[in-house]
Amino acid sequence: MKNRGFRNNNSGQVIVVTALMVALVLLSSAIFVIGTEKDVPTATNSANSFFSAYQQAARNTLISALANLTNSGNTGVLAADFSQLESAIAANSYQSILQMNFVPLNEAPYQNGFYVSWGTNGQGISSACVTCEINSTGTDSTSNLETTIEATSQVDLSGTYIQLDNNSMQINLTISLSNDGLPALAETISLNSENANRAWISVLPPSITDFGNGTYTTSFTEQTDQLFFPLQVSAVCQDQRGIVTMANTTCTSVG
Repeated sequence: MKNRGFRNNNSGQVIVVTALMVALVLLSSAIFVIGTEKDVPTATNSANSFFSAYQQAARNTLISALANLTNSGNTGVLAADFSQLESAIAANSYQSILQMNFVPLNEAPYQNGFYVSWGTNGQGISSACVTCEINSTGTDSTSNLETTIEATSQVDLSGTYIQLDNNSMQINLTISLSNDGLPALAETISLNSENANRAWISVLPPSITDFGNGTYTTSFTEQTDQLFFPLQVSAVCQDQRGIVTMANTTCTSVG
């Protein structure tokens, strides 16, 4: 457990492409390694190696698109990123003919492959999902892969407050972050509270305690007459993959 100073994420215009670059590097490496093993007479193992590389590359591309969207991007980034991935794979496919199709999920709650729900119930979800279909036809065999690839970041926020005196109160917040259902670490955390004029104002707590398991806590003091009640707070989190999630919640009084 340690105290960390998180900087606010105010850019709002950052276009995250690192994950896509990593995807292309991984794919190129996999193609090179597999190419050096082309004399091994096991077509199934070679196809499995290719498909494993394709899946990892597709997953990294999906993460890149979701990070882009949640940093003020647009839904068109998904098609654009996967178009680049398809071109990279096709350009490096020398031993087979590839037919590829990446289909964004369009079943509720997803639209165009994305589901972003930043609600007032203390939970925020940022998710992307595609169906991946790859057919490989070589001189010796034909292989195909059909799978669903999903990337999800979720933040859960809860808060309480206690009246210290007639003029001030202490607000206590707990933030939990997860990636694909597993605890995740935050790169940045920004906090806001609703003031008496119903406007959101930035909160700069002294520190945020990092428990190392995706859970963070913080406390700060506010002037009572400067707040609107019921007391609303929000947390904007960017995980270490670059994906942003946000949640609002109503704090409860504990004294």
